[in-house]
Amino acid sequence: MAPAGRSLLAGLISRLAAIVVIVTLVAALFAGVLTDFYPDKASPVDRFFEWGTEGHLLGTDSLGRDVLTRLLFGARLVWIVGLSVATLSMVAGVSLGALAGYVGGRVDSTVTRISDGILAFPPLLLALVLSAVMSPSTRTAIFALGIVYTPLVIRVSRAAVLGERNLGYVMASRGIGNSESRTLLRHVLPNIAGPLLVVASVVVSRSIIVEASLSFLGAGTQRPTSNWGVMIADGREVIFSRPSELILPSIVLSVTVLALNLMSDALSDRVDPRYNKTRENA
Repeated sequence: MAPAGRSLLAGLISRLAAIVVIVTLVAALFAGVLTDFYPDKASPVDRFFEWGTEGHLLGTDSLGRDVLTRLLFGARLVWIVGLSVATLSMVAGVSLGALAGYVGGRVDSTVTRISDGILAFPPLLLALVLSAVMSPSTRTAIFALGIVYTPLVIRVSRAAVLGERNLGYVMASRGIGNSESRTLLRHVLPNIAGPLLVVASVVVSRSIIVEASLSFLGAGTQRPTSNWGVMIADGREVIFSRPSELILPSIVLSVTVLALNLMSDALSDRVDPRYNKTRENA
């Protein structure tokens, strides 16, 4: 495929991904307005309604709860988890990574060794262990995932700072008498905002899928709270009689994470200097 064709296809894919992300955001923000049903209220007399029966567009589950409503409120929880984990890991990771990369020496060695030690464990396994130590809940999952993904942010921010700390503008800032902390906060960090934005989007997508996995295993969000991982676990029990209860939340979760990953890739291309140079020469 010609470069122009690849560029057009990539642009189309990134726009479709953005539409999916926006739809899930709208569902999360306006879940209470988009449906007249309660997500966690069981009604045994309404169980296993077919699609479109008595206003239930996607039917009801084994406890008589509206499936569409649970998907909408599940989107809200998904974004709460993703953005909360990203915030925790970015605050801790950027602080430690930037400090390690800028100061160097023992500080850099200590931070690097600790982060490498945490990265040695698979994210899901480490999050599962941390959730098992504490009582399983959404808050516990957010805290555990914040710890899990902080080392990733540390590595990215450290590498970015290492590439910037000896450049001319940093030397000039030091030369006019600015303190090291002012130079780091006012000059270095704004110049590495691009890579940090990319890693934040990666953390959001990864934390969503891992939290859903924790909830599926019973170590994350607990029933009866609307959560896509919980819905998949519930659907597994009726997979032969009502396969849609398993398939629908699985598709929604997969498409959302895929869209976020595609947006991360597109964002990575945008902040890549080689990409920007190619656009300028086009």
